[in-house]
Amino acid sequence: MREQIWVQIGTISEQMDDKERAIKAYESALKHNPYSVPALTKIAAIHRARDEFEKAAEYFQQVLGVEPINGEVWGALGHCYLMTDKLARAYSAYQQALYHLPNAKEPKLWYGIGILYDRFGSYEHAEEAFSAVMKIDPHFEKSNEIYFRLGLIHKSQRKYESSLSYFRYILNNPPSPLTESDILFQIGHLHELLLDPIQAKEAFEKVLTTNPKHAKVLQQLGWLYSQPTVNFYNMENAVSLLTRSISANEADAQSWYLLGRCYMTSNQHTEAYDSYQQAVYRDSNNAQFWCSIGVLYFRIAQYRDALDAYSRALRFDSQMKEVWHNLGTLYEHCNNQIEDAVNAYGRALEVDPNNQVVKQRLAVLQHAQNTGNFSHLSNPPRST
Repeated sequence: MREQIWVQIGTISEQMDDKERAIKAYESALKHNPYSVPALTKIAAIHRARDEFEKAAEYFQQVLGVEPINGEVWGALGHCYLMTDKLARAYSAYQQALYHLPNAKEPKLWYGIGILYDRFGSYEHAEEAFSAVMKIDPHFEKSNEIYFRLGLIHKSQRKYESSLSYFRYILNNPPSPLTESDILFQIGHLHELLLDPIQAKEAFEKVLTTNPKHAKVLQQLGWLYSQPTVNFYNMENAVSLLTRSISANEADAQSWYLLGRCYMTSNQHTEAYDSYQQAVYRDSNNAQFWCSIGVLYFRIAQYRDALDAYSRALRFDSQMKEVWHNLGTLYEHCNNQIEDAVNAYGRALEVDPNNQVVKQRLAVLQHAQNTGNFSHLSNPPRST
């Protein structure tokens, strides 16, 4: 009887938005009955609402110790595990929820399952779960977040048109804490991937009218200006935008790297070297960065340094075809190490069997080996 009174007091305190007094009341109820499911559940719910997921999980576990077939609590526990990155436990809890719930058509449950699969990288299952949410409740409170996640999933699956439709749908009402600028960035990048640089440029520039220091947009637009295939190609603009991106966020290694690539295109090797050094200082395990540094060293005839850079790149990504190609080229130029070059080109073909450039080069070298004629062998490397 006293347990019920304290639970009622706690409920009234919650209604008055006095969560601390509510918790004390529920704790008093537990003193009279340590296995009080209403008290345990309500304390857990308060902690969960405060994003105190570890504490909430402890109380939900106690509830399940009393009611192990409570599907709703299993779902709540799964959410707590999800929010604390205990993904394997979250998966098990959600499985239990689906098993014990008499009607599994609970949108919040499927929303959590969708996020879990998304975090696991199981995008097809994530899409199924998110689609289930919208079928159960078309007006689900986090529907725009679901559309954003679906947009990212389709983008990763190269379904660019459908991804674009999701982002356009939520453009004027992005899920918190995202802004319209964040959605426009995604739209611009998708136009790039769809080989529509004009639309990409327009989306990026629209962001900059309201947020001129958006580092990622400045980065992407700068790189777009550096592409020789676009009709607005302008290397000065590219360097200016990338420099602004770095000013907005000096910690982003990619902006430093792309700036280095622009300087390389302009044959400003000293500036390219300085930019690449800034990039690897911030991300020393990036194979792409080291590959481009190798190309820089090759261009200025520092072959030993180029070999060291390529070796570092392969240490971080042994399947990077461009490195093996460039390494083969280096061996050709370095004391005519044709056997080593052939081996490197062979590795490049293992990674990318349909690379016609490497196939042709390998055929030339093998013919030279067979005939003993090694004159006129040259093949400048490419940067990635």
